[in-house]
Amino acid sequence: MTDLRLLTYYLGIKVDQRKDCIMLKKSAYAEKVLTDCNPTKYLMDAKLRLEKNAKGGLVNSTVYSCVIESLRFLTHTCLNLLSTVGMMSRYMKKPTMMYHQKTKYIPLYVKETTSYELKYQRGRCSEELVGFTDSNVIGNIDDKKSTIGMTFYFNINLISRQSQK
Repeated sequence: MTDLRLLTYYLGIKVDQRKDCIMLKKSAYAEKVLTDCNPTKYLMDAKLRLEKNAKGGLVNSTVYSCVIESLRFLTHTCLNLLSTVGMMSRYMKKPTMMYHQKTKYIPLYVKETTSYELKYQRGRCSEELVGFTDSNVIGNIDDKKSTIGMTFYFNINLISRQSQK
């Protein structure tokens, strides 16, 4: 067995360990995935509603699923991508040109936020658990189902996040 010291890099995630906190950054993996593009501050239209039988020609499903899978890996350190990538992955069986165009906005947002990091700090004297929930009523046009989201923090550290249809 060998002592490799503190973890600094793991599966494209840069890990910075200090006495008082641990920070995770996606910049290394994001730079490998992203090409030259103009960054944007907006991930997706707030009121965007997609449907199964969208107009437009079919796109190669293998290429589309590769894009979705690489974006899904980024959700480990960029948690605000979870719901958007989840929404776009619903259409992996028969992706049309409209889905492919909407998916192109996600890397532009990732490029804008490559400096963001996930930070976990050591505990304080008082412990506090805080949770947030949100839902959209009948957000999916196809099956009339809602999407709910939950986020839980212990002290100021994110410990759980879920988005579910």
